[in-house]
This record gives sequence, structure tokens and C-alpha cells, in this order.
Amino acid sequence: MTLLKLWKRTEAVLFDFDGVLADSEPFYRSSWNQVLVQFGHSVSEKDYWKYWAYLGQGLKGEMERTGLVIDNTSQSQARAQQKEIYSRFCLSGSIPLFSGAAEAVSMACKLKKCAIASNTESSLVRAIASTEMKTLPPVVGGEGLRSKPAPDIFLRAAEVLEVKPEKCLVIEDALKGVKAAQSAGMPVILVRNGYNDKFESSGISMEIRSINTLNNFMKERLNAR
Repeated sequence: MTLLKLWKRTEAVLFDFDGVLADSEPFYRSSWNQVLVQFGHSVSEKDYWKYWAYLGQGLKGEMERTGLVIDNTSQSQARAQQKEIYSRFCLSGSIPLFSGAAEAVSMACKLKKCAIASNTESSLVRAIASTEMKTLPPVVGGEGLRSKPAPDIFLRAAEVLEVKPEKCLVIEDALKGVKAAQSAGMPVILVRNGYNDKFESSGISMEIRSINTLNNFMKERLNAR
């Protein structure tokens, strides 16, 4: 399906955040490795992009895949420690947006209803995004909702925008997000970002080489008004 056909069917655009708008995954990996060192473990860059960022397996998947043993209490403590470290990155202004990300959100919000829908807590999304975005669309974060690949976050975003799920176009970079969009009944575009280029995709409506492909398309729509 072409981008034009998808666009004509769309009333709202839902942007994933980490890996689509924000170049935050290296900071997630760093925060986890700072925690996992106490267990004599670390996640390589190659493994992180595949198993954590793209497939969304997280700590549980890392334990199953590598045989790492961490008891339940220590897992909870590790997650809390990682969240604290990552939050410091977010609040310090260290995490950049991808080139063209702020422009993409700005143009999408002029053309359609628009929201950011992320596993990351909404306050942290706002902290990162506000460094380069003058105004933010509604942000639906992961607090109180099941994380992707469950559809809850995308469905909540559709509810906030008062748009039927099938009329929402999702912009994603990870298989976990693609599955969430599928479960929500939403078409999805996969953005290649340099980290996920070698990973196969399935269940997508189309893929684009960067967020700037979408930007060029939206510029044409705005100029045609």
C-alpha cells in the first residue's frame, strides 16, 4: 500500500516515541547495564537492539535467553534502579530527538489529529520532547497500561483523540509496537532508524527509510492546501 492511500484513510497519526522520535535506546541500554553489572552481566549493543529494543523482550527475556538468574525481589529492585537512572538521563536533557522528529510531529498535527503513544512514562516523554518541540500533542505513556505488544497504549491514544482505531495510523520502529498496532486494528508504518535496518518486519502496511520520508510527504500535503 502506498503512503498516499494510507494517508487518505487516516484521521489521526500516533507516533511511537523511543526509536521513532527520540534517539533514546542507547540511554536505555546504558541504564540497564549500570544495573546489571551488580549481577556480573551486561547486554551487548547487538543483543540490545535485537532482543530489547526491537523484540521487546526486556529483562525477563534476557534471563531466559542467557541463563541469567535474578530472584523476583532483586528483579523489582533492578527495575526501580534502572528507572531512576534513565529518569536522570531524561531530565538532564541528554537524550536527543532524531533529525526531523520535531518537524514530523508539528506537520502531522497540522494535517491530522496527532498523539505520542509510548511505553515510557508520559512525564519522561514530555521532558525529552520539550527540549526541541515548542508545543506537544497529547502524550499517552505506559503508566497504568499494559506495555506494547499489548494494544492498550494505542487504544487509549485513539480514545483520547476520539478517533476510531482503524482510522489511526501508527508510526513505529519496533516489532513489539507493530504487534500492538495490529492488535489494536491500526495500520502501521515501520520507520528504519539505523538500528533496526537488518531486522525483518511482518504485519506492516509499509516501511520508510527514515522519518524524513514522512516529512517530505507531509510538506507536499501542506503546500497543496
